[in-house]
Amino acid sequence: MKLDSFADKLALVLKTLVMSRTGLAAAINVDKSLVGRWVAGTVSPSEHNLANLTRYIATQIDGFTLLDWERDLVGFGEKLGISDNAKAEIAGAGLIPDAIFEEGLRGAKVRGAAYEGFWRTIRASSDLPGRYLRDITMIRRRPDGLIGWTTGIEGERYGGWALLLGQQFFSVGWDEQHGTMMFAIFNGVARQRAEMLDGLSVATLRDAGSSPPCSACVMERVGDLSGDPAADDEYFADEVEALDPLVQPEEVPEKIREHLARTVTDDAPGLMRMFFATSMARGPLLEA
Repeated sequence: MKLDSFADKLALVLKTLVMSRTGLAAAINVDKSLVGRWVAGTVSPSEHNLANLTRYIATQIDGFTLLDWERDLVGFGEKLGISDNAKAEIAGAGLIPDAIFEEGLRGAKVRGAAYEGFWRTIRASSDLPGRYLRDITMIRRRPDGLIGWTTGIEGERYGGWALLLGQQFFSVGWDEQHGTMMFAIFNGVARQRAEMLDGLSVATLRDAGSSPPCSACVMERVGDLSGDPAADDEYFADEVEALDPLVQPEEVPEKIREHLARTVTDDAPGLMRMFFATSMARGPLLEA
């Protein structure tokens, strides 16, 4: 077994199980610094420790055995239930410090279900002052522990992943067809199932220079997942196809129009903010 390939596989295991090095060390009764050296690739585990590590992973991944360590990284990821694209994205997430990434994965594991579903986003139009745009977004958890999302409007399809850190929903995505990316931070909901979110997104316009606008957005839940991923994909595609993205001001509730307008203030020209203190993010409304 190549030392560096074991390090890559162990790092993949930690992210798949949403587990820290300290947590793994405690689970198999070794010092956390030893697990750190395994992940760094400076040492490989003894036969005894490898057997203990394998037995522990088998309690989390059905059918995992010592022979699985001999797989190549693609096959190893398949054994963990991770697709090639997901492995690539998790590897890319190495740009984020491990502690922050692991915390985001833990948040997704504990609270991710509260955000799953179909959403309608309202935001001001960058091209037509006084008008609004809406798009459809589908959010669902992925086998690798990340929260996946897809959003569509007028032939554009962004897709990516998100982490839950504290009270915020951090997301990154891309439109492969047009070669562009999108970033967003939304205020989340602490304990209830999320029914409304608000935040800021940064993408690019479809003008000659692909100008970058920052948009204040309000997302409202409009449906739940069916439990059948293929059926949900089809429903999402149909909703995007039928969507009329341009919204007249009178179609947007006054409360939302005022909330979106409040993100830009006279005391800070050019700065857009979505304060948590005045956020519209909430769970279900309770009936009296």
